[in-house]
Formats: sequence, C-alpha cells, structure tokens
Amino acid sequence: MTGLQEQIARVQGIMDTDTLWTVTRDYFYAQGATMLAYRHFVGRAEYDLPDRMMVVTEGVPNGLVEKLFNERLLLANPIPDLASRTSDPFFWSDIPSMTALLESEELFLETLKEFRIGDGLAIQVFGPMSRNGIVNVGFGETRPAFSKRELKELQLAAQLSHLAYIRLTPDFRQGSQMTAREREGLEWIAKGKSNSVIAEILGISAHTVDTH
Repeated sequence: MTGLQEQIARVQGIMDTDTLWTVTRDYFYAQGATMLAYRHFVGRAEYDLPDRMMVVTEGVPNGLVEKLFNERLLLANPIPDLASRTSDPFFWSDIPSMTALLESEELFLETLKEFRIGDGLAIQVFGPMSRNGIVNVGFGETRPAFSKRELKELQLAAQLSHLAYIRLTPDFRQGSQMTAREREGLEWIAKGKSNSVIAEILGISAHTVDTH
C-alpha cells in the first residue's frame, strides 16, 4: 500500500473537482486498480433523481454504463443496499454470500460478468447533510489479497476524496433544500391535487411537476 499520507496532503490542497478526480484515480490505480467509479447522492442511493446524484467513471468497459441505465438494470443493483447495511468495504464476488439475491439482482451481476470487469471493492463513503456515496474500485480478473489494514487505508482514501468533493461543491442540490417552486408543488400534492392539475396551477408542464 503506497502513499496514504502523501494522498492526504495532495487532496487537502485541491481546488477543483477535475483535479480531485485525477488525483483520486491515480491513487487507486497505484494500488493495482484498473477501474474506478464514484456515485455521490443525497439520502438513499436512488437512480431516478438525476438532480440529486452524480456518477463519474474511469476504465469502465464501453457500453456498460449505458446498458445499465438504458435497461434500468441499475434499479436491481444490490451494492447500494448492502453498503447501507455495513460500514466495511466488500468485494463484489462476496455479494451472493452476503445476502439472498432477487432474480433481478442476479441478472445485474450477470451483466457485469458479460463485460468481464472482474472483481473489485465497494467502498461506502459518508458526508454531512446525507451527502453519501459509493466508490467502486475494480481490480480485474485477479482478486487482490489485501490485509485488513490495507482495506482500511483504501476506505480512508475514498472517504478523504468524498469529503473533498463535498467541500468543493457546496451548492450541490440537497434533499432538505427545495426551491420555492418545489415547495409550492409539494403543498398542492398534500392537498390531493393531481400532477396535471398542479401543472396548470403553476403554469409548468406535467413532466416538470414529475421532476420536482
């Protein structure tokens, strides 16, 4: 395991998210990673709220992300649920032994195998105001034999970058901070109005009401 102390110094001085991603990627690649994916979200790890979620990847096979999103396979991803129930990183290959999988979740894992991404670690990261995330670090076909200390260092590095991202994006939408228009729409919903009626009242499209 190399350079955690140096990584702390690097990340503390970063002033933009592009540099943060580059430094984070380089650190994990120095530990033998071949793929990196970071999901940041507010609250639970939902996939249908694009204004409250950010996804960035490196080294992911062409077409995999598009397939997962376009076919809505991400809705059956078992990793976020498992990550919400433990504070320790876990290998993707251990998922079947950690929980009883639904058929749709098994299909999700089979899709990953189709793209030959190999094994990797899911690392949960946490932040203020429910700004949480998951860092997935792929290591290819060979599962690395990390010690408990090395796994903890990887987790600390991921947490460090996550908190830095939050520091650099203070205006990222948060579930507890709705716009005035969103609050108005919520009030009409509480009064039992349908989306189409709310759209007429607010002078916006029904699709925008759905988004709010």
